[in-house]
Amino acid sequence: MNSYVWLLTPDIPPFNRKYKDQKQPFYGIDDRMPLLLIVLLGLQHALAMIVVSPPLLIAGASGANMDEETISYLVSVALILSGIFTFFQILRLQIFNTGFWFGTGMITVVGEAFAVVPIAQAYFVNQYKAGHCITSTNGTKQPCPEAYGRILGTVAVVMLLQVAISFIKPRILMKYFPKLITGMVMVCIGSGLTANGIKSWAGGSGPCMSRPASGLFSMCPNTQAPKPHPWGSPVFVGLGFSVYATILLVELVGSPLVRNCSIAIGLTVGAVVAAATGYIDNSPIKNAPGSTVPWVKTFPLGFDGSLVLPLVACCITTSIGCLGDIVATAEVSGIAIDGEEENENLDSRVQGGLTADSVWSILSALATSTPMVCFAQNNGVIVLTGCASRRAGYACSFFLLLAGIASKFGAAIVALPPSVIGGMTTFLFTSIAVSGIRILSVVPWTRRNRFIATAALALGLGDLMVPNWAAFVMPVAGSAHVQALYDGIGLIFQTGYCIVAFVGCILNALLPEQKGSMGRSLPVVEKEEEEKTD
Repeated sequence: MNSYVWLLTPDIPPFNRKYKDQKQPFYGIDDRMPLLLIVLLGLQHALAMIVVSPPLLIAGASGANMDEETISYLVSVALILSGIFTFFQILRLQIFNTGFWFGTGMITVVGEAFAVVPIAQAYFVNQYKAGHCITSTNGTKQPCPEAYGRILGTVAVVMLLQVAISFIKPRILMKYFPKLITGMVMVCIGSGLTANGIKSWAGGSGPCMSRPASGLFSMCPNTQAPKPHPWGSPVFVGLGFSVYATILLVELVGSPLVRNCSIAIGLTVGAVVAAATGYIDNSPIKNAPGSTVPWVKTFPLGFDGSLVLPLVACCITTSIGCLGDIVATAEVSGIAIDGEEENENLDSRVQGGLTADSVWSILSALATSTPMVCFAQNNGVIVLTGCASRRAGYACSFFLLLAGIASKFGAAIVALPPSVIGGMTTFLFTSIAVSGIRILSVVPWTRRNRFIATAALALGLGDLMVPNWAAFVMPVAGSAHVQALYDGIGLIFQTGYCIVAFVGCILNALLPEQKGSMGRSLPVVEKEEEEKTD
């Protein structure tokens, strides 16, 4: 335990001098370790993974516009399922009488997928516009649980494709869905979600954004909220900045262990500031039950053909993203990945992880939550602590499960002002875009790759800048089945990363690899020397 004291030491003189060259022991995936260390590092992994943004965005004002009680329930369910699914990912079981596996057998933590958020939000916009979700005469959107149920039902069906994809060899997947496409998709997902974060930071993403002169939404989030203000008020910006500034401060002076939960700390500080200044209504927290479990609330499952094509793009991109996350987890966990035997071991872990992710996505939809996938945030915790032991992962799953069952925790998240949530989500979503940039940085920038990136991003970035540019492109069909196809294509045009995924994959398959000097990516130094010679 003494070797880990430095992890809690602030990174400021004179505290950090003693541990400047500190080296901690490394615990492999099956190594035993002290119980107290298991609990502490398990809690650390859980804090790094308590991300509840998807249910807030999908069920909130920018999505199905559900009531606070329902949103609180969805937050709790997301955490409960995250804890259960994480446990089985780490456990790793062999599928009976086959050479296939279920789970990675590493600290692979599962959380609610961000990739489905833009699709769901665009779908709800269309549902309200078409009148399938009710909008009152004064322009107020009514809750639309039926549309949410159609999303869940369609997810459960389409994610069967992801089950099939999980049994394809990883090297084949990477050939047809290379890092170039994965990186661009993550940039678009992160950029699109960051826009939602900024809207919330300024006061909310609902009708109050238009700052009407009168009515319920003349103030944000509405006139009945504690201390409402017009959208964009300096007060809201300041509340969000308390979260943002705390995250920066923790990174600057925080101890190594504390830095990995900077998002959670920032959100906590923002909550304290909001509570102290009277911007939190405590009644939802007081009225919340002491505990909750899945299916306390249910939604009518349905199927919508317009969601199929966008969700196909979603399941492909999440599969490729999870593939890279699992490989990265294996590397930081000390698992050998070079050599024929090692590659087979890695391939089995990737296959097990992707299969488990696809099954989780189906089961989570049936348990009233959107798809669950593995995340890479915890790789930083493994690197920092030198602990890849699955025992810490089991403790992490327990803490996630506990946070979900304690329903007042979910109610407390929902009770926070949108500006506090926005200060946190803006930072978090931007980190997704930065992860995409990191992936693109290792891509060989040949002429072929530059062309594919330009062609795909021309439409993807255009969609992000002008979201409604293609709203009137698709015609109105006489047949319901044809109209569903048109709606699906239109939904792709409204979701930037889906356009990037489809265009990028098609061009990657059609354009041949170039040979010779014109196809190579020259280092910057070589380019500069050529310019000097000219």
